[in-house]
Amino acid sequence: MGIRTKLILFLLTLLTAISALMAFLFIHNEWSSISANSQRKNLQILMSMAEVCKEQHASGGNSAAYKYFKAFLKTPEIIKVSCATAGGRVLLEERYYTPAPSPFNFSFRRFSPPNTGVWETRSDNGVEVLKASFKVRSRGAEITARVDFSTQLIGQEMDASLRESSAGFFIILSLSFAIGCIGTLIITRVIADPIQTMAEAARLIGSGRLSHRIPVKGKDEMGRLASELNDMAVKLQESDDIRRDFVSSITHDLRSPVTGIELCADIILKLAEKREYERIPEQVLSVNEHAQRLNRFIDSMLEISRIESGKIKLEIKDVNLEDLADRAVRAFKAYAAQKGLKLELIVGEEIPGARGDPDRLYQVLANIVGNAVKYTAAGSVSVFVETAPGGQRVRVCDTGPGIPSRELKNIFSKFYRISSGRRDYPSARQGTGLGLFIAKFIIELHGGSIAAESAEGKGSVFTVFLPSKA
Repeated sequence: MGIRTKLILFLLTLLTAISALMAFLFIHNEWSSISANSQRKNLQILMSMAEVCKEQHASGGNSAAYKYFKAFLKTPEIIKVSCATAGGRVLLEERYYTPAPSPFNFSFRRFSPPNTGVWETRSDNGVEVLKASFKVRSRGAEITARVDFSTQLIGQEMDASLRESSAGFFIILSLSFAIGCIGTLIITRVIADPIQTMAEAARLIGSGRLSHRIPVKGKDEMGRLASELNDMAVKLQESDDIRRDFVSSITHDLRSPVTGIELCADIILKLAEKREYERIPEQVLSVNEHAQRLNRFIDSMLEISRIESGKIKLEIKDVNLEDLADRAVRAFKAYAAQKGLKLELIVGEEIPGARGDPDRLYQVLANIVGNAVKYTAAGSVSVFVETAPGGQRVRVCDTGPGIPSRELKNIFSKFYRISSGRRDYPSARQGTGLGLFIAKFIIELHGGSIAAESAEGKGSVFTVFLPSKA
């Protein structure tokens, strides 16, 4: 069962329950009002009959009040009226009709008699009769006024009044229910259609169609959810592109040293066959270079594996960030001189002490300085070691091609390599795209941070912050 069907059933059930509750409350309140009106009417008839009995006793049997009573207060429910003294003398008695049982005698519910007077329900000729009596005094004598009512006719009158008053209510309720049903269909469509669209989009994205996007039609919760799904698809597509590029590049980068080793091995064999042993050490050095390059790739992959499994542990010691930065600068001095670059270390005054893993921190600084030298074609690379609020920092500034803003946010991502197809980065394909990712992880493991600022054509600044030791 689809979500739209479930939503429709839920809303229709809720609408039906509300309609039933409203109908019950209306009928209950309306019946209470009709019952109260019937009580007042019956009590008024009994009180009027009591006044007739008083005048009948006072006038000696020539009461004009009874004529008015018969003309204005007589109703179909009255079966019999009478007046009698305490001694049993009947002053007035008249039966309007004799009730007969009806096969269609029903009522919505029982009704209560008034509280004034005596009201008793008895059977007369198989018909239920409500006998009402009320005592009054006339000239010192006690007179009893009696009125017999047909409960069947009272009930029928009340039921008729209820049906009449309920007709308009149920017409309005039916129209409201119909409008509610139409509204339910509209609401479920408004809610369910976007959900179904997003479910279908999620299915397509999950099946590999990462270019699929959901149209965003508003700024409500559904619109924000669609935007989030689109952003997720964009990130997945970017990750997939990075993965594809990495697989392609890493295949090339791994094949290159392996092929170099194979070629050197073949050359060594041929030189040995020709007994040209003096040329063999040159090829052995080439094999060693290719092997070292291969080892760097393998070490990076193993480092990622340790990071993802949480097995990296730091050996915390007192460290001197100035010494570590100096080691990194000296390691790339020759490379920078070969490229005609100025590589310098600038240290501020009173650098505070810090604690950390010296090997790991050197790995971070060497990676950042090495990248700066590698990607800078002309100019300089400056490494600043200075104090900062709460710790110390190292800034590596270069005059290289800079990093486009659209790529700056991704440089610390796993396997990401800066515009490997651009001429400004001829060495980009030589890396794994893991160095900055590993560096960021190590610095954050020390409680520090690493950030990059750059503008295309204006060089880059990488800043490493390390908190002071407690």
